[in-house]
Amino acid sequence: MVRSGQMRKKAESIGTPAVPGWLRPRGGGFGMYLVALLFLLGIVSLLFFFPQYMNMRTGIYRISCKEIRKKIERAVADYDANNTMTIVKPGKTIDLDFLKETGFLAEIQYCPEKGTYKFGPQGEVYCTQHTDPDRPQPAEERTATTGGK
Repeated sequence: MVRSGQMRKKAESIGTPAVPGWLRPRGGGFGMYLVALLFLLGIVSLLFFFPQYMNMRTGIYRISCKEIRKKIERAVADYDANNTMTIVKPGKTIDLDFLKETGFLAEIQYCPEKGTYKFGPQGEVYCTQHTDPDRPQPAEERTATTGGK
């Protein structure tokens, strides 16, 4: 067994300084650095893009809910045009099953964020998750969903 003092003497006789084993360079030693760098890059990108992903997802849910509300408003308008009694009851939940059974709604779709569809004070359809029934609708939404009234 070679003692550290003997190793130092041997290294000095060769002309290289004595370096502890954990500081000696290894052949092909960049693999672990590359893995650590990729791991760090993954964490930083996750921290950067996750909030943007969440904002994008809620925006998509809001747009999807708006389109479903438009379909329900068209179905309610068709029902009211074909029947003497109106289905609109302000403040009440819309009976989607009834609209589907009577053939005015092709399929029942629900709000992606678990909101419920109700009639507003003027008979418009709103979602409890995405719209405020007391706030008036923007002009382009009102004309598109109520036929320009």
